[in-house]
Amino acid sequence: MRILVILAALLCVAAAKAQDRIISIDATQLSYAGALVFKSDKGKGSTEDRDTNEFKLNLNFAQKLADYPQLMIKGIGRIERTHEDQGPDATNSIWAFSGGVLFNHDAADIKNSMFAGAQVGVEWQTIDNYTDDESGLNLTLGVEAGKRWDMGSYSVANISYAPSLELMYRRYGGDIRDEFYTSGTEIKLNFLKFDILF
Repeated sequence: MRILVILAALLCVAAAKAQDRIISIDATQLSYAGALVFKSDKGKGSTEDRDTNEFKLNLNFAQKLADYPQLMIKGIGRIERTHEDQGPDATNSIWAFSGGVLFNHDAADIKNSMFAGAQVGVEWQTIDNYTDDESGLNLTLGVEAGKRWDMGSYSVANISYAPSLELMYRRYGGDIRDEFYTSGTEIKLNFLKFDILF
């Protein structure tokens, strides 16, 4: 995980200006830098063996607006794919993008600032549950609020501990709305979250 964080930080170093950009690392999911999982379970009795593989990639980036020092525009891209082989195959995949704004309470000291943000996004989700393939375009709305604490500078980057509370609403669409779910809510406490500021 540390190597992936360093690589993500190095990608932004070339164009970095002090505290103009933020990359967020959420260690509770271990997916802002990426994750690849292969899992195998041995069945007992009449239960078949199960093989599962998961791929996650979640990139979270914010950029300061020159004319409004407290505001940043924020973009999040996410790819998730879970494939389960237990007799018939089952696959769930999500391609998602969301954008929004991030408000920093103290523009002069972003690395210790309270912050709040809002985002709107879309997800293309496909669920293949053994016999049928259902897909749909989901809409998401989210809000987040938290506080940063400075942990020091490393080369050109500054790292802040940035726990936050995040609320999300999801409206499912397409075949998924017809066959499985209509809407969903998510409450997330990001207690192990870090912001890398450039």
